[in-house]
Amino acid sequence: MKKTIAWCLLLVLSGVPTWAEPLELARRLAPLEAALAAQWAEQPRLGQQSMPTASAAPSKEKRSRKKLYLSAALAVGAGAVAYWSKERADTAYDRYLRSASVARQQRELADAKRFDRIAGAAFVSMEVGIVFSSYLLFFRSRS
Repeated sequence: MKKTIAWCLLLVLSGVPTWAEPLELARRLAPLEAALAAQWAEQPRLGQQSMPTASAAPSKEKRSRKKLYLSAALAVGAGAVAYWSKERADTAYDRYLRSASVARQQRELADAKRFDRIAGAAFVSMEVGIVFSSYLLFFRSRS
């Protein structure tokens, strides 16, 4: 860019005869000045960033999409935990039924109850995630 400006300046100045008046130099440099002014008007100044006003603030739709994805992740994650703990509770209860010693029966029954409580809480969390996802997906007003 600097090379182009230097060449233009040399071409303009080389065409000026020695007898030319000082006002004629300004007339010959006017197109160059206009081109430079147009170029500087298009470029942002140092330290400033040009940003469209539409993307300056996150829109409501982007924020609601983030909430939708988080609630869907909650539903899926809680469903996975519920399935895992239900299987563990069923296994512990089967071991409880087959065990012969009283101490082992109590331990297996306690494990089965603990995993059942975890499964119940996870199922409730999964339902909350599904309801919240449905609300955000279907009933949230688009503005």
